[in-house]
Amino acid sequence: MKESLLASAFYDGDSRLAVLKFYDQEAGRFWHWKDNTGHRPYCYTRLERSELTEIAKRKDVVEILDEEREDLLNDRKVTLRKIVTTDPLAIGGGNDSIRDRIKAWEADIKYYENFAYDRGLRMGTYYTVSAGKVIPARKDLPERVAVSLAQLLQRNPPEFAPYLKEWAELLGEPLSEFKRVALDIEVANEAGRLPDPENPKQPVIAVSFFNEAERTVYLLRSGKDTEGLKGAPFAAEVFEDERSLLRAVMWKIMEYPVVVTFNGDDFDLRYLKHRAEEIGIPEAENPIQLERVASTLKHGVHIDLYQFFRNRSIQVYAFSNKYSDHTLNGISESLLNKSKVEFEGEIGDLPLAKLGEYCLNDSQLTFELTSTGGGLVMKLLLVISRIGKMPINDVSRLGVSNWIRSMLFFEHRRLGALIPRQDELSEKGGASSQAVIKGKKYKGGLVIEPKPGIYFDVSVLDFASLYPSLIKVYNLSYETVNCPHEECRTNVVPDTSSWVCRKRKGITSLVTGSLRDLRVSHYKPLTKDQSISKEERELYNVVTQGLKVFLNATYGAMGFETFAFYCLPVAEATAALGRYAITKTIQKSTELGIEVLYGDTDSLFLKNPSRDQITTISKWADGELGVELDLDKVYRYVAFSSRKKNYFGVLPDGTVDIRGLTGKKSQTPEFLKRTFYQALEILSRVKTTEDFERARANIRELLTKMIGDLKGKKVAVEDLAFNVMMGKTTEKYNGTTPQHVRAAKLLEDKGREIKAGEIIQYVKTRSPPYVRPVELARVDDVDADKYIEYAHSMFDQMLDALDFSFDEMLGATTLDLFWSG
Repeated sequence: MKESLLASAFYDGDSRLAVLKFYDQEAGRFWHWKDNTGHRPYCYTRLERSELTEIAKRKDVVEILDEEREDLLNDRKVTLRKIVTTDPLAIGGGNDSIRDRIKAWEADIKYYENFAYDRGLRMGTYYTVSAGKVIPARKDLPERVAVSLAQLLQRNPPEFAPYLKEWAELLGEPLSEFKRVALDIEVANEAGRLPDPENPKQPVIAVSFFNEAERTVYLLRSGKDTEGLKGAPFAAEVFEDERSLLRAVMWKIMEYPVVVTFNGDDFDLRYLKHRAEEIGIPEAENPIQLERVASTLKHGVHIDLYQFFRNRSIQVYAFSNKYSDHTLNGISESLLNKSKVEFEGEIGDLPLAKLGEYCLNDSQLTFELTSTGGGLVMKLLLVISRIGKMPINDVSRLGVSNWIRSMLFFEHRRLGALIPRQDELSEKGGASSQAVIKGKKYKGGLVIEPKPGIYFDVSVLDFASLYPSLIKVYNLSYETVNCPHEECRTNVVPDTSSWVCRKRKGITSLVTGSLRDLRVSHYKPLTKDQSISKEERELYNVVTQGLKVFLNATYGAMGFETFAFYCLPVAEATAALGRYAITKTIQKSTELGIEVLYGDTDSLFLKNPSRDQITTISKWADGELGVELDLDKVYRYVAFSSRKKNYFGVLPDGTVDIRGLTGKKSQTPEFLKRTFYQALEILSRVKTTEDFERARANIRELLTKMIGDLKGKKVAVEDLAFNVMMGKTTEKYNGTTPQHVRAAKLLEDKGREIKAGEIIQYVKTRSPPYVRPVELARVDDVDADKYIEYAHSMFDQMLDALDFSFDEMLGATTLDLFWSG
């Protein structure tokens, strides 16, 4: 096999072997390589051989070996028993599995992951196969990039050098362009019945395929006229029977190595698979393979964008919260400025041309989400695959804690270290600090109370990758916090009873610290370096974004109880050092004569500091704390509420920057949202204290009118709709029924089909069930008091900074209505 990219892997249950999927960009296809090394499933135990007599007798146990591993938790080498089996299900997941019989280590890792870790295989990078052997295709760094890396190595302790070199080589490999197509299906509807992918009784009536070169829709005729398809902006193929349509779909899927869907795991591919079985299409003709939660392709890779865009870290760090609605329509409107095709009635009643247009538009939106921004999504998937040592299709489905888990599992295997069990990590103790937020297990990040009011010329200083920096500088890792060395107990973390090891560097500190330094001091400068090619700059820009997603999620994963390396003292120590860094920086700012107006976990708002003061405080933070302070933004003015994290600021160009204010939430009714933004528009024009006073009066007048219009029933029902997404179908909601689900059930009673991911528009009403879907509501049904109550919570945050309350206006409006009545 010539040089190809290792994109995925899986376990072949028939041959009981790991299989690697290599993508050949030139041929536009995947090559499959089956393991020929004799690798077998295994797990470890600390039990002696004499205690494993019954295990050794099992038919699925091949052998039990003694093997030495590094026990990082206890800083020693240990000899363990390695139980080798014929099948991964013997280890775990099957009936009477070994991990259910004895206390085992590393028994909950998927077999293909195990194989990749043991063989040191780096997903997302290039290999060749020669004489049956998989050989890395190493790439040399460009000269300018190599110089930048050498400078970074000089600035770091020697322990970090191997990691920095390895990461730089890994992330510097060129990205691959994947031949791909987006797919969407439509299913005939049946009154009062939703299409069930596990029991697919309704026929597939349309399947669309879209990419730059293809706009194809397969349609089931169903007795409809085909005249309207003449001149259609897509290639239509009409089938007289569903079996022929589905066989053509299967062949089309096999033409593409990568198929992209939006919710294809749960619906599109799952429905196609089961529907093909239902009508008798042979398994050999069906390229779709189903797993417990995923739908995959035998010949290639399936990317489901629904799970990817739902990932909170992708939403926040890769796309800067540009979208908040996780539906295809919501994401497309925010990122592409495009939306789904609107229609009235039932999908199955649409003329063929309209049905084709509707179906194709969905696959077009799906494809363009992967091609917008220079193909950012596909490139991010590949970069994160490299960092996380994880197949690209798994990256698209799994959350950040799984990415970090995979990365650390790989590092443990590379070091010959035993991966600890969760119960071992819990033995390191709990938190010694008192949580401020109910439900949390330890004291979190520091938020300085804002000084309510309006302030002009405010600078915001941001701690660049604060928590990753602290993890590196203070050597935080599960094995270094509360380490076993008596002499380290004096190295106490401020505001906790924990201590940190002085004798060795922790694995999390080394990995996270090296990635953090590469992002901040290597790749970010390279994205602006005109001496390297445009393609290289674009690569490093994507790498920078991928690292941002990874690094900013690291601290959050550490505090996530289901994370494989969850260790409460580590999470607590990280938060405590964050508070320490912020507190010390505030003290230094005060010494320099800078007034700190507000502090928000990893940023400080300073009142009109000079350039020299900013330079001085930044140099101090770098030298004293080992963290970098950057000037993030400068506001013309900022208005603070007394509530933490609630403020708005106006940038020099008049752009209003909102934080924590209810009015910007996507579910907020349009009428209230419009009023909210009218208020912001008034505030955006403020340039002086006098302007601000006039703005206060104008906003008082605006909100008084809003209350009057609500009480006077002058607002259209559509403008009062709350918009909430269905996280699942109605029958899967148990216990208390949320308002949007109650509204959805009313729609189902009228024969409407409601799918997971759909946006439900409803209004609050005066009579049971106290909500009605917009389609079924009248103005007289609306409970004005509920909307005024919502507006109260929404605007009170803003008004607090304007020094008057919502209750004042509510009282004044009620009095006006009384006299006018």
